[in-house]
Amino acid sequence: MTFPLKDWVKAKRGYWFGEKTFYSSRHLGVDHIVPAGTGIFAPADCEIIYSGRGLQGGNTIWAFFRDKKYGPLVIRFMHLKKPGQKGKYKEGEIIGYTGNTGLLTTCPHLHTDISRNKVMIKSFKNFIDPEKFFNGE
Repeated sequence: MTFPLKDWVKAKRGYWFGEKTFYSSRHLGVDHIVPAGTGIFAPADCEIIYSGRGLQGGNTIWAFFRDKKYGPLVIRFMHLKKPGQKGKYKEGEIIGYTGNTGLLTTCPHLHTDISRNKVMIKSFKNFIDPEKFFNGE
């Protein structure tokens, strides 16, 4: 498993998983404050199943992959300057670049969230804390 950002561990954080935000009672992922244009790496062999623009998250990609512990997962990266295109990627390949797009952003950062099997926004229990996931917890 590869961290999505080179400086994943050291980067300053915005909202953390489960934290109350100005727009929600629980944040579904974690925000890493990094400069716009920072490369995002495929955390595992994956397939980008969605690459587009949303109102709140701006330029967004959804990558599907399988994990030994959790099974099928969808990882979403939001607020991108440049999202990767749909298709298959090998672990460690660049799949996009961070940015500051969408309504729910105040500075360049990367929002990362992970869902079991499929994205179900209204089911917080379906989400996995990205910090714990990438730390092997």
